[in-house]
Amino acid sequence: MFQIRRIVVGVEMPAERPWKAAKLGLPSRLSVQHAFQAAGSSRIPVTLVSVLPRPKAGWFGSQDEAERQAISDRTSAQALLEELKSEMSPGDCPVDLQIRSGDAWEELIRTAGNRPDCLLIVGTRDLGSLRRVLFGSTGLKLLRLSPTAVWILKPRIDDNDSTDIVAATDLGPVGADVIQTSVRLARLLNARLHVVHAADGSESAADVEAKIQAQLAETDYRTLPFGIRTQVQTGSPDTVLLAAVAESKADLVVLGTSSKTGVSGLLPGSTVERLLPELTCSVLALKPEGFRSMLPSDFWSVQRSAEV
Repeated sequence: MFQIRRIVVGVEMPAERPWKAAKLGLPSRLSVQHAFQAAGSSRIPVTLVSVLPRPKAGWFGSQDEAERQAISDRTSAQALLEELKSEMSPGDCPVDLQIRSGDAWEELIRTAGNRPDCLLIVGTRDLGSLRRVLFGSTGLKLLRLSPTAVWILKPRIDDNDSTDIVAATDLGPVGADVIQTSVRLARLLNARLHVVHAADGSESAADVEAKIQAQLAETDYRTLPFGIRTQVQTGSPDTVLLAAVAESKADLVVLGTSSKTGVSGLLPGSTVERLLPELTCSVLALKPEGFRSMLPSDFWSVQRSAEV
């Protein structure tokens, strides 16, 4: 069963200098807010981490100037994270602040560590679809390579005051984790919860519904203010999921990976490349028990000297 014992949040520095918390982009601000909401009253440790580029001399600068600018940037980034901690952290929540340098996806995974009980949250600035943030960039690498659960958070683009979560279950152990996590998030975010399953026609709708109810019975879903809607449709998982997202105007999709190496897809019968470009909402992807990171073993032993 997936249990969160640590939350790591990637915080992107503002485009405008000087860096101040008030100038922070909405995706990063929402990521921090949701992290503290997810931590709740359980005193789950939260790490706020900002990954800065490695110092590099420009066309008309020197390496020494680049190093001095990097030191200044680290100081400014640390101050911004301190602002966020003071402004948004509940008083009883342990908070760690880290400034790292290098490739964002690599340093975020290093920070989260090679452990299955960590939740990694990052934001995306793309307000249309997840295509540009995922394909060939940080988000896709995190989904494929991180051994932890990954929540890619995108600000909503509608003016709907309600929050809707779609939980995609395959009726297996990962599906049970999806439902457990979704129920908790629905309670924390005061959201409506839609549980979706794509049937292959080999089982009756009544049997599938009974299995969904059995998974729900392992949660406290009855405490949710808006209840739960279950939906069983015959068809490919990606088609059924996309239809449910469109119908519910979902703000978040919670799903599981189907592969213990993370490369075959997020749902049986679909691939990351085919499913995710069509989603216009946030995505929380859970990893199956025994997930094996594709990263080399020495990846986890190397410590960056730039870490503060």
